[in-house]
Formats: sequence, C-alpha cells, structure tokens
Amino acid sequence: MQVAQHECYGTSSLHKPVANSASAQLPNAASRVIGWVGHIWSGWSTQILVGFSLALQVVLLLLAGVRRHKEGGALIDILWGVYQLADYTTTYALGNIAASSALHDHQLVALWAPFLLLHLAGPDNIAAYELEDNKLWSRHLLTLLAQALGAGYAMYKHFSIGGGTFYSLAAIFMAVVGFVKSCEKIWVLRHASLSVIRGSVRAETSAKCTFFLDYEPPRPRGGIFNGDTAQEEEFYKKHAHALFHVCKSAMVDSSVDDDDPNISNHGAAARLLKGFTEEGAWYKGFKEHDTTYKWTLMEMELSLMYDILYTKAAMVHTLLGYCIRVASSLAVAVFLLLFWFSGKAGYSRVDVFVTYALLSGALLLETTSLLTALFSTWTFAFLCTTEWSRLRHALLCSGRWDRLRRVVVFLHRLAYITGVADCIRLSRRWHGTMGQCSMLDICTRWDTGTPLPGILARMLGSSSWTVNVPVTVKEHVVNHINNIQKSGAFNTLGVIRKNWGHVALINHSLGHLTERYLGAEVQEAIVIWHIATDIILMKLGKLRAKHTETEADVKAETIKAISHYMMFLLVERPSMLPGLAQIKLYQRTEKTLLDEWNGAINESATTLSLSPARWIHSIWTMVVEQWHGGPNSDSRLQRRGQLAERLLKHKIIDDEYGIKSRVRFGIYLAQKLIKREEDDEKDSLQVLLDVWTDILVYTANKCSRESHAKQLSKGGEFTTLIWLMAEHLYQAN
Repeated sequence: MQVAQHECYGTSSLHKPVANSASAQLPNAASRVIGWVGHIWSGWSTQILVGFSLALQVVLLLLAGVRRHKEGGALIDILWGVYQLADYTTTYALGNIAASSALHDHQLVALWAPFLLLHLAGPDNIAAYELEDNKLWSRHLLTLLAQALGAGYAMYKHFSIGGGTFYSLAAIFMAVVGFVKSCEKIWVLRHASLSVIRGSVRAETSAKCTFFLDYEPPRPRGGIFNGDTAQEEEFYKKHAHALFHVCKSAMVDSSVDDDDPNISNHGAAARLLKGFTEEGAWYKGFKEHDTTYKWTLMEMELSLMYDILYTKAAMVHTLLGYCIRVASSLAVAVFLLLFWFSGKAGYSRVDVFVTYALLSGALLLETTSLLTALFSTWTFAFLCTTEWSRLRHALLCSGRWDRLRRVVVFLHRLAYITGVADCIRLSRRWHGTMGQCSMLDICTRWDTGTPLPGILARMLGSSSWTVNVPVTVKEHVVNHINNIQKSGAFNTLGVIRKNWGHVALINHSLGHLTERYLGAEVQEAIVIWHIATDIILMKLGKLRAKHTETEADVKAETIKAISHYMMFLLVERPSMLPGLAQIKLYQRTEKTLLDEWNGAINESATTLSLSPARWIHSIWTMVVEQWHGGPNSDSRLQRRGQLAERLLKHKIIDDEYGIKSRVRFGIYLAQKLIKREEDDEKDSLQVLLDVWTDILVYTANKCSRESHAKQLSKGGEFTTLIWLMAEHLYQAN
C-alpha cells in the first residue's frame, strides 16, 4: 500500500515541475483570473451562452434598422458582428444543453431549448444581412433540422428524469412555436430571392391601397406638412404602397408588362402614376413641391423593397403570419405565468434568474413583433386586398384603422420631437447624400505616392466624402429623363437605347467628339470627362465653392456634384456601374496624375528638398487640412487647381501607355471646349452639365437589378433612386 502510494505521489511529482514552469511564465494575478474564469465557465457555461444569445437578439432588434441609412457608421459593423454571432451562439448553446450530463442538478436548463429555437428565428426586422443569404436558404434549412433535433433531445432527457407535467406541456408548445417561426424564416429567405419574386410577382394583385385616393386629396393642402415629419411619412407610405407594384416588378423583371391584366395600372393608381408627367392633373399648382414629392415617394418605395428582400415582411403581413405572432405571444405569456405561480424549491437560483430573463425577454420580443406587425402600414395593404370583405369594411370603411393610425402617428411625432426617432431609426427616409471623390484631390494629398505620407493620408481619412444631393441635380435628372422619353430613346422594356453622352453631345453640335472622348466603356468616359471637368472649372474660376445664386455658380456646383459622384462610384462602388469593372484603367490614370504632381513638387521644392523635412511638412499639412474642411479645405482645393493648371499648360511626358492615356484625352477635351467657348462664345458648362446628367441617368438605367438590390442593404445609392424614377416616368407616359 505504501509502495502504491509512493508511486502515486511519485507520478504526481513528475508533472509538478511542468505545471510550475507554466505557471511561472504568468503573473500570479493573471493565473488566478484565468483559473477563476475557467471555473465559472465549466460550471455555468450553458447559462452564460443562453443569456448571451438573448442579449444578441435584443441588439439585433434595436440595430436592424440602421442599414436603411448609410450614416449608420460603426453601428453597421456592430450589427454585422451580432448577426454572425447570433446563430453560432444559439447553436452552440443548444449543443451544450443536449450534451450536458448535469440535468439532474439543473432541470430548468432543458426548458431553455424552446426559447433558443425562438432565437434562431430572429427578430422580424432582419432576416437576411446580404442578398446572398436568401440564396442559401437550403443550407439554413439543414442547419435548422439539426438544431431542432438537439432541442428535442434535450427536452426528452428532461422528461425522462421526471419533469413537471405543466412544464412539459408548455415546453412542447413553445418548442412547436419556435420551430414554426424558424421555418418561417427559411420560407422568407427562399421567397426573398430575386428569382422566386420574379416568378410570383405576376400572380399578385397590383395597385394596393388605392381606394383611399378616391377620398383623400392627392397632395397635402398647399403641398406643405408644416414640419410634421410623422404625418408626412404617413402620407408618403400610403402612396408608396399604391405604386409598389411598379418598383417590385421593375426590380425583378426590368419593367411592368402593360399587357398583363394583373400588373396594369388602373383607376386611382393610374391617376397617381400620371402625376409623374408634366401633363398630370396633380402637377399643376404643386410645381414648387413636385421634385420633393417624386423623390420622397421613390425613397419610400425602395424602403418597402428593402422590407421584402431583407426582413420578414413578406410572411409577417399575411393571415398565417399574424396568427403565428399571436400564438407565440400567448405561449410565452402562459409559460411565464406557469413559472411565476409554480414552486421553485430545489432549483438553482441562477437557473431561476436565467429562466425569468429568458421568459421576460421572449415576451418583450414577441409582443414587440406582434404590435409592430399590427400597426404597420403593411397591415393596411393587407386589409385593402383581403378577401374578407367584412373585415375590410369593419376596419377600413368604418374609420377604425384611421383612428389607430392617428395614435401611431402621434407616438411617432413624440419620438421625432424628443429625438428618440434618430436613435432608433424610425424614419423610412433615405439618407439623402451622395458620395464624392476627386481623382485630382487623391493625387495631390502631398506626397501620397511615397510610403509614409501615403499611409498617413489613408489613416487620417478616406479619399471620398459625402454631400447632400443638390436639388438642382434632381431637377436636371427628371428633366433629362422626360426629354429621353419624349424623344423615344426608351425601348419597350424601359431601357435607354443610346450610349452615354451621345445625345448630349449631338444636341450641342459636338457629335464628332463621341467616338474618341466617350470611350468603349462608360468607365472610360467617367475618367476622361472627370479630368476635363476639373480643368475647365479651374480655367473658369469655378473649382472652389461659391455661395452665390448666379446661374454659372449653381451650374458649376451641380456639375461638380455629379462628376465627383460618378468618380466615387468608379472607385468605391464599381458594381453599381454597367459593364466590367475597370480597375486597371483607374490605376493607370492615377499613376499618370501622380507622376505629374510629383514632378510639380520636385520643381517647386527648395528648403524642403530633404526627404525627412518634406515628409514632416506634408504630414503636418494633412493633419491641419483634416481639421479644416478635409477635401474642401482651401489648401487642398488650391493644390487641385495647381495640378489642373499644370495639365492644361504642359504636355504630359509620354509613358508606356502612350496616346491611350485617358489623362491626355481629358486634357485635349478640356482644350477643345475652352477654345470653343472663347471662339464661339458657347457655354462649356452647359455641355458638361448635359453630358454628366446623361452619363448619370444611363448608369442608373443600365446597372444590374441585382446590384441595386444588394446596395439597398447598405443604405442604397442615388443611382437606384434615379433608376426607379426613370421606371415611373416611363410607365406614366
């Protein structure tokens, strides 16, 4: 016995130096913390995972709406992380419960499995994060089956050791509800793919919610809401539902089929659509507000399209969807009452606390889901088309729905007044900004071609920025689309026949420039005209912003906004441009401009000729500029003007790309337009404005529908609104 004991201790002593050696590498405090965390995790890992899963569901519910707004910033990154973690955490927690051998001591743990199935279903305001998630619905289905088996096995183990009858029945009902809601999410993912929507859109009833137009004025009195944002959004939501069939059909099928009786525009919907034309009955008397009305309506329709693609709206706002939400809310409430009035002797206090947290959290989430669904304008659309005429009459014709909506609008009004709406993103409105990027600005950010300042320039801020979409840009776009429509330049599918810029140049008797200066791809035209635009604006003294109302200054600001926006799409959103991405084209052009700017710096460098001193000066300059206007600071605008002036005055040294350099084309184009203005007194700004508007509308019209749909999950783009505007104007004529 002593020998055995000695051997045992001897064996332990052999391992002791290794453990001591490992512990010696860490401070004692760190070792104690690690041991403490490990002890807690080994004893309470399931409780921690379940609580974390519930917290993730609450965060998803609160943050899901930020994707409608580009300015979500860091919140969008947080949402992405939470969305990815939610399923993994819930699946791991279910596996932990199913594999646990401590159910005798923690009997309540098995009752948590049904609530984890509810977590797998997720909140109603987010089903897919990316459009590709909808295509992977079959993979989600297989995962759900495995998760459901794990939950069922955990509950079976609980029943086998004598779980309470009431708890068992409640848990089974909750498990059924959770499984149904998880299956509902799979259904939503499958039916939110563009191919499935394309197949089902023909069978849907068009022009929903149109009967109210016969009883309400087409516009608010005077066209003004007097700052009442909630009432304004309520007005636009109804009109957006009435014309949503145009948006939905165009998103998946390019155009509305005029020959299909299910898709045709008739009655009040036709009147609403006719308001987009200059001859429409609603246009008269509202011209000063017409631009705002049209663009806001586009924003609302795209918001509804976002609901179809990325939330559960397509399933929630059906009779089955409402029934599921009522059943889930009742199931959680009954389970909570049973647990509240039952004895809890013999259960761990931590397990009881976690159970209460799960029940309370589930009740909050399910009740919120039910109330949000019932009070949504989607419910109004459902009631308008329901086959239950008595229900429609009882709620709509009697005015009960209007009284209910007045309460909702009042609550929204309070949210806007108190600022809560900005925090929780109640508004469906688009962010109203457009990205900006200047190639000349990128190349003149002081020594950006050298390593250290170039890295610092990227750290200090992106080369792009945003501005509010000017009203003049929207007006020119609508006028341009109307002119295209009148000239018959749309084909039967609503697609522009002519290539970018051709019509604009021909109208200005510059048709001879189309072959050389518009390029084989629209990306080439963007690069060439972008460089030429900055050179011409520099020559005319319009490169800097001028806060005046003169026609030339307003025109110059409109041109700059579109030119910089198209360059932003080329650099940051190449998928939003038609054709193949031209990354090499941009890189070659940027290298040519960088060589020119570095040459200008080397020629003017005197006291700062030493590399360290020059770097310190450029770094300090970039820091100051970032705090004083960024890309619109005086010093950056001045350097941009210096490069434009150098390009205009001096010939570019032949590089390996020779005559194919788009910089050379941009210089030649600028010289021709400037000479034309000096000799013939022609307005070169008008040429630039018409060409850029044509390129912008062409790009929006020819961008793939899938790219428009994908961008909706990231706040949307201005080109998507333009594409939808063109579709409405085409259908209205």
